[in-house]
Amino acid sequence: MGPEAGVLLQQLIIRETPAATDQDHIEVVAYTNPHVPDRTESLKNDGGASYLAAVIDSLKLLEGVGVDVLVIACNTAHARFAEIQASVTTPMIHIVELAKAEILAKDDMVGILATDGTIASGLFAVPERSSAIITPPTKVQTRVMQIIRDIKAGLPSGDIVNRLEAIVLSMQAPGCARIVLGCTELSIYRERLVERFGDVFIDPMLLAARRIVDMAGARIPDSGFRI
Repeated sequence: MGPEAGVLLQQLIIRETPAATDQDHIEVVAYTNPHVPDRTESLKNDGGASYLAAVIDSLKLLEGVGVDVLVIACNTAHARFAEIQASVTTPMIHIVELAKAEILAKDDMVGILATDGTIASGLFAVPERSSAIITPPTKVQTRVMQIIRDIKAGLPSGDIVNRLEAIVLSMQAPGCARIVLGCTELSIYRERLVERFGDVFIDPMLLAARRIVDMAGARIPDSGFRI
């Protein structure tokens, strides 16, 4: 939903594609709609009805281009995923479910960094591992939300990185060995965070890019696949 997050997803698809030439890449049709209402606010105020309508309209526009699969670069929007998928005929990639499969596959404690809307919706809940999944305490969650807003506002990246590092440390203190970047704005900073903490992050956007490449197949030019 955030314009920068949409661009990031395209970049990740390119990086994950085993391409030697332009022609080896996947056809990607991207639509940035900055008028989709804030998902967290919409969930709080009208159960998500206002953003739901805008998202469906956007996806139907993409369907008109003839894509083979749809993906939404916003974790919080997936709170109404079932209704969104039911409103279009094209299959969709559920980026949150990809991350939950990673959580389920791990034995260590996992921390969730996401919007208030995502946390409140329990999107990353994995019942089989509920005792090993931690969300930030209220004061820390307030800081997470402010960081997300500041990323959207284009604040200097150095300040954002420093604040995110402090958040990650606060989640590691109680024992989180893995951290979910459960907001696509946070995914923008994954590489910077990996430089400091190593590859301890579960990133739905990166997982989505890899799933797209897998779906397209090894011989991209011959696949006729379009996202």
